[in-house]
Amino acid sequence: METLKKLRKSKGLTQAELGKILGVSPSTIGMYEQGRRTPDKDALIAISNYFNVSTDYLLGNEKEPDTRADLPPLTPRDERDIAKDLEKMLAELDTSAAFGGNLTPDGEDLELLKSSLTQAMTLAKRVAKQKFTPKKYRKE
Repeated sequence: METLKKLRKSKGLTQAELGKILGVSPSTIGMYEQGRRTPDKDALIAISNYFNVSTDYLLGNEKEPDTRADLPPLTPRDERDIAKDLEKMLAELDTSAAFGGNLTPDGEDLELLKSSLTQAMTLAKRVAKQKFTPKKYRKE
């Protein structure tokens, strides 16, 4: 994973420092970087969260890193508004229609839908904040 090596060096970290942050040995980081070992799902998520990039970028499926790090963070009020809007949306949703009309969704399906909607609404709110906040109020 040449991408991991670039990300690590961009932060000025050694393999030992990154290993300590991620809870793995420095040799494991070296093997990841050399392609001799592939990180498991949990390690990929930890790496992507630490460097604030997508797992697709880490795996080489995206050419450019995800630019969500450049978006403004949400305030607690924004998060409450999203949660309130999400609950309202789910209450009004005819779940059988949302899942193909003749399917009865189980709890896992509903949780996946809720998670997807939460991610989409969060991203939309952050993009809107970046786009519509006047420059004099931006924290740059």
